[in-house]
Amino acid sequence: MLKNPRHERFAQGLAKGLSGKAAYVEAGYRSTGNAAEVGATKLVRNGKIAARVAELQARQVRRLDVTVESIVAELEEARAAALAHKQLAAAVAASLGKAKLLGLIVDRAEVEQVQRKPLREPGEAKQMSLEQWQKEFAPKMLDPKPSDGDGAAEPEKPEPADEIGILETIRRAKAARRDRSTSPRG
Repeated sequence: MLKNPRHERFAQGLAKGLSGKAAYVEAGYRSTGNAAEVGATKLVRNGKIAARVAELQARQVRRLDVTVESIVAELEEARAAALAHKQLAAAVAASLGKAKLLGLIVDRAEVEQVQRKPLREPGEAKQMSLEQWQKEFAPKMLDPKPSDGDGAAEPEKPEPADEIGILETIRRAKAARRDRSTSPRG
């Protein structure tokens, strides 16, 4: 740090990327007209201020100089320290970090995709009878019990009035759900 606080603020302003005039004013110097530019030029020529600006800029470069190699070196240091302290989980994490950084391990997610085939005629909805729908989608019984010893009981055949399409069944279920959600609870 420079002994003169205004010189230090001026050097820091230049290191941040301010113009000489802006750094001069920010450092607290008063000026009118071109005096700020003249004063800034004089300060820039000062050897101590120029050295301080170079030092501050070098710090910024080091701070920003992050490379794959520097990160790998840091992870190796962390791994060695973890092993020295017998913290195996931390050592493994550091090793995995290095491997990912170097491209030896790539995280991949498996995506399942369901393929649906289009209907033959997309505009036409397929209608099923209630019996067909139940046969297709009803839960299967695990242990069917034969009745009267003559095999499995025949399912009742619905009357033609009971036959409805799957779309109508879905509409009715949605309407019933809507009615339940809007009805007052007691």
